[in-house]
Amino acid sequence: MKIKTAIFDLDGTLLDTLGDLADSVNAALQRHGFPPATEEQVRERVGNGVRMLVARCLPQDAEDALIDACLDDFRTVYDRRMMNRTQPYEGILRVLKTLKKEGVAVGVLSNKYDLAAKGLVRHYFGDLCQITCGEKPDVPRKPDPSSTLQLLRELGGNPATTLYIGDSSTDMQTAKNAGLTAVGVAWGFRSAESLLEAGADALAHRPSDLLPLFEHGVFNAAAIGSAFTARSFGFTYFPTAQQALPYLAEACRGKTVSLGGSMTLRELGVADALADGSDLHWHWLTPSDYKQDAEVYLTSANALSETGEIVNIDGNCNRVAGTLFGPKRCIFVCGVNKLCDDLTSAIWRVRNVAAPMNAKRLSCKTPCAIDGKCHDCRSADRICSALVVHMAPPKGMEACEIVLIGETLGY
Repeated sequence: MKIKTAIFDLDGTLLDTLGDLADSVNAALQRHGFPPATEEQVRERVGNGVRMLVARCLPQDAEDALIDACLDDFRTVYDRRMMNRTQPYEGILRVLKTLKKEGVAVGVLSNKYDLAAKGLVRHYFGDLCQITCGEKPDVPRKPDPSSTLQLLRELGGNPATTLYIGDSSTDMQTAKNAGLTAVGVAWGFRSAESLLEAGADALAHRPSDLLPLFEHGVFNAAAIGSAFTARSFGFTYFPTAQQALPYLAEACRGKTVSLGGSMTLRELGVADALADGSDLHWHWLTPSDYKQDAEVYLTSANALSETGEIVNIDGNCNRVAGTLFGPKRCIFVCGVNKLCDDLTSAIWRVRNVAAPMNAKRLSCKTPCAIDGKCHDCRSADRICSALVVHMAPPKGMEACEIVLIGETLGY
């Protein structure tokens, strides 16, 4: 389901505002004779509006009059310096430009006071965000859903095709209270674990991870798993690569393991994770170290169909050969970027996404390496010698499974 509307949090999601927030709150604290807070302390205390941030930086018994006085000083300073150290997170501008090009309606909802929120969004993002709403008198702050639902109405969005994207448990709770899909970003002020505990439906570890979610929506891991297990594949899902690595290490412990050429496995650091506990063979580490009859064969897939098929394309064909015959157990390790709606779209992906990216990586002299489109060329550098679709596990294998990771990995 294509996503048509996005509501972003601001601090810790679109903008790294921590430095300016810390400088401003410390200026207010020092004026009233209190010691400054560290940036890490400020990081832990943001997320529920600036008055709460100021109150959390004062002694617990601080009276309202003192909190209000410090808040006034904070705002005076912050209005002057809120663009001194603040910057968009790397990759955010590209995401917003892509969303605008794709016609996605984008709004920003922040517990930062309204004037500052609007000023920051206007300065850093211009017309990439259509509507910005900050804290206003008599309007409940997040996680109350009132402002979220009002913003959604102004954007003309539908809850079923809207993502709410933020970096805190408050954001996740806001999304749930408003009936929206909650996407937690792990580059902000809170950990990935805390976001999952707060109910995140999906995680993004870098801004580019957001774009596949807009193309297909947040996937249902249970439903996808059922599609594969119905075909007798094993299936395991991990929200993060960090959670998946121990499972893979245990599956390979004490065994002869061969790895197929895979950017996914390289990005995961699988070779390092298995080095001490397995007899590891990988031609990317040692040229010509091919072992097609290993006890465990680890590789990735160029595409996974949500109807339960695994699709790969290969040039030398050693990689796909290991998935078909020889090993006792084959494990396909894939990021969510490999998911496609059906077999047709999976085949399209391997030809028009994975193959061109690999051709470019290998400096192949093929048309697809230049324009990113499959030409079914006859180039001597063509890396598309075999297209393999697994519709069920090979009969000679003891086990064939998919390990799906809720991150963008590989091509």
